[in-house]
Amino acid sequence: MDEGDALRDIEDIHRVLAGDKGAFRPLVERYADRVLAFCRSRRLEEEEAADISQEVFLRAFRSLRSFRIGESFPAWLIAIAANRVRTRGTKRGNDERKIAAIGAETGSGAAPDSSIEVEKKLEAEAIRASVAKLPGDQRNVVELYYFAELPVADVARILGLGEEAVKSRLFRARKKLRSLLGGDEGEQPSEAGGGNTR
Repeated sequence: MDEGDALRDIEDIHRVLAGDKGAFRPLVERYADRVLAFCRSRRLEEEEAADISQEVFLRAFRSLRSFRIGESFPAWLIAIAANRVRTRGTKRGNDERKIAAIGAETGSGAAPDSSIEVEKKLEAEAIRASVAKLPGDQRNVVELYYFAELPVADVARILGLGEEAVKSRLFRARKKLRSLLGGDEGEQPSEAGGGNTR
């Protein structure tokens, strides 16, 4: 997150807390894609990921007074999202997700416009499936760093780790993902948000 976004976040939060409910909209617009990407990374169906994303912003709005100014707002949102995903996960078995994944890979949903879209869809599902196979400590950092696009410092804060520990886990996760994805020499998954060097 750049410094400009952090300053805008603080301004918008202060306006909301002062009674301007409309000031919450820019916060949603700034971070909706990140929250949705995080929810998708947890191998949820699209509709469920969208539902949870909406819940995250509703909960954030209702509990905005508990947000500590000076902390990272997107990291706070992702922590809420992780909690909501975990809560929902206890209500749903793995079999439903596996069936949905098979349906996506076999094209049983809406017909894609081209073979390129099919390839992208299959590649995205392969990445999500590979991330799901990572050990929990590696999977957590990958989801927060790549899918939620949080900087290393925020990932470390959320997970209660040092920054070097986060970097070490990311390194091991990349190595494992290359192996799971068939030995690709690329440094990171294609959904990674484009070469974060934070």
